[in-house]
Amino acid sequence: MNAICSLCGTSLTPADMLVGKNRLADGGYLCSTCFNKAISINKELINTLHQFYFAEITGMFLKSKIDASQNQPGAQPSERNYYEYDAPTRLDEIKDQIVALNARLSVLASEEVNALEYVLEKDEKLLAIAECIYLQNKREGIVFATPERVVFIDKKILGGIVRNEFPLREIISIEHHEHLLYSILKINIKGASAEFKLHNKNDGRAFCTVVNGGVKDSGSPLEQVGQMQAFHQNIPGLAQEDVFTTQKQSSEVIFEQLEKLGKLREAGVLTEDEFAEQKKKLLDKL
Repeated sequence: MNAICSLCGTSLTPADMLVGKNRLADGGYLCSTCFNKAISINKELINTLHQFYFAEITGMFLKSKIDASQNQPGAQPSERNYYEYDAPTRLDEIKDQIVALNARLSVLASEEVNALEYVLEKDEKLLAIAECIYLQNKREGIVFATPERVVFIDKKILGGIVRNEFPLREIISIEHHEHLLYSILKINIKGASAEFKLHNKNDGRAFCTVVNGGVKDSGSPLEQVGQMQAFHQNIPGLAQEDVFTTQKQSSEVIFEQLEKLGKLREAGVLTEDEFAEQKKKLLDKL
């Protein structure tokens, strides 16, 4: 089993899974340590954790940290009535930023999220983030924007990170084509473009606002050609739904995704029916 804790990113052990009440509403799991910390914040979570999403639990942890920092004047350390936490790590800061952005990332993106502490610079801040498929190489991962760049990453099963980076100074404009069930994010760079299929169709709006504004302020070629506005394109009916997922993908990518699905099934994140459904979808792309 190689599933990871949604909060701290450590690998879940068989002992963690024996808790039986540590599953979140969006399918993720907490390790026994994080589960005990969550219960320390709210005792009711021992029986109701399955009703809460990752973002909500992270918000509880963040609020508890803030409350803990507001000590009464003159109180001695032994008199402070709050749960003691380890100092927040860089990954904690990144996850807090994701929560603040109201990003809805599935459990399948957990490994990419945990890899962000190695991809982001020390003081680099997330301004937008989304789960997606990079249409040029058909890889699934996350795309995010910072004040300096837009980056796509995919954490490979056997280690390593696939990364495609687009510095803001090279971006001319960014477009958001919204369809019925998904959206396409198109980054226009000098002499080329990059397209991403976003699983949440509303995520592209944040990228357009952040990146187009940042590009304009940076004095890039956008000032010479005029700022391109984001626009919406609705496809009537369901006949044209998800046209990109029918394209054939490389066997290497498909087998990596199948391996990931198998490990999620072993961890109990996916039921047999859910595993079979997702497996069929992947095999159809071969």
